[in-house]
Amino acid sequence: MALHTLNFWEIALDATQISLCGLILLFLIRNRMKFKRLILNEPTAEKSQNLNTEFVVEAVRQQTELAFNHILETIDKEHQTLSAYFELRETQLSPGLLKSASSGRIEPICSSEASEPDVADAIYSEIESLADQGLSLADISEKLKVPRGEVDLVLKLKRLSIESAKIKDAPQE
Repeated sequence: MALHTLNFWEIALDATQISLCGLILLFLIRNRMKFKRLILNEPTAEKSQNLNTEFVVEAVRQQTELAFNHILETIDKEHQTLSAYFELRETQLSPGLLKSASSGRIEPICSSEASEPDVADAIYSEIESLADQGLSLADISEKLKVPRGEVDLVLKLKRLSIESAKIKDAPQE
């Protein structure tokens, strides 16, 4: 008999829980319906505000479009001006001022180019001669007051050019 009463109280508690859950659901549904009615019955001030927002957005879009069009027109005018300037410049240059290289590149002729020795070539040849004498990177760098990395680079390039010359001179089988 004790077992039978325990079962009755469990069923009563379950039924109570189910009914309370049903009441909570009904309460939530009722509140949701009231909220929807309030939104629908709300004055049209918010609706007119949405309409004003649409007008503002459209006005801003039109203004930015006008600004971008103006920028594009300005860029096109500047492009045309620069193109005309370069075309005029090309026609005014005399053929004696430019020489064409075999690669098709146009290079200016400088009279000082042939008469003055290149300072970098002199330093690089001095680096190579000091390295041939057996000086270290640090000693060459100190003596010529050239950065150590530059000395190292010059020596690596010399070694690579010697190796590539050996490969070219080697008989092909």
